[in-house]
Amino acid sequence: MNRHGFSYVVPQAFSSLRINGWMTFAAIATIAISLFLCLLFWLMVINIDANAEQLESNVEIIGYIADEIPQEQYNAIQSKIAALSGVSSLTYISREEGLQRIAPRFGTVEQLLDSMGGVNPLPNSFSVKAQSPEAVSGIAGQMAALEGISEVRYGESEVEKLFAFTSALRFAGIVIMALLAVAAVFLVAMTTRISVYARKQEIMVMKWVGATNWFIRCPFLLEGIVLGLVGSLLAVGAAFFVYYKASAYVACSLSFIVMLPASALWLTVSLIAVGVGVLMGAIGSIVSLARFLNV
Repeated sequence: MNRHGFSYVVPQAFSSLRINGWMTFAAIATIAISLFLCLLFWLMVINIDANAEQLESNVEIIGYIADEIPQEQYNAIQSKIAALSGVSSLTYISREEGLQRIAPRFGTVEQLLDSMGGVNPLPNSFSVKAQSPEAVSGIAGQMAALEGISEVRYGESEVEKLFAFTSALRFAGIVIMALLAVAAVFLVAMTTRISVYARKQEIMVMKWVGATNWFIRCPFLLEGIVLGLVGSLLAVGAAFFVYYKASAYVACSLSFIVMLPASALWLTVSLIAVGVGVLMGAIGSIVSLARFLNV
């Protein structure tokens, strides 16, 4: 498109946006709200995944040694566990150390022993950490099969529940984001449709004098891009304002929850959000023209 073409397209697009003020505002608001909610879901899923990864990396596999196994055989069992594929670290935990680990949940060691009649029921054990989360279940199964290991625990049910929750939340987020995006595209299409009808006679004249389809579509396409750009910028600003506030609250009140720093997210998230917003606006314009404009 040459300079004269741009001198027509750009003023026409912005003039139409100004004339259809309320519809323009509604389209921008819909895109902004839709993307804002999408970004909140996205940021929430990202942080849940980060917490899940941290939990995975801290998973501890505990192999309890059978009471009848003499102390002399512990080194042999330890060597067998250390030789298992995927083992990152291995620590021997005596029954006394095990009691000291769990005692803070119930008071002091003395109080806990008193409640159990002065007898420590915990067995000696080996604590294992895996090189990767995928190796945990395999190591646990191999440890359970070793002679001298009476039981193996690694919090399997809790980890599986967390993964199930994360998957469900991710799926719900994708569905909600898709529905919001469709609603935004529909409203952008409606805004462009009004503009098309308002300039129907002008478009017919342009066709008669030989204007190409692309030249006629350009002002409407630019309208959609502007709507998407403005809406996405508003959504990014609002989403990161909320994220900063949420991060500050979590850091003060829920320190056990990991929240990724906004500085590590904002550039990637902003670029993708703006790209999606512009794409939503462009698609809305294209859909409207394809359906309602015979050029």
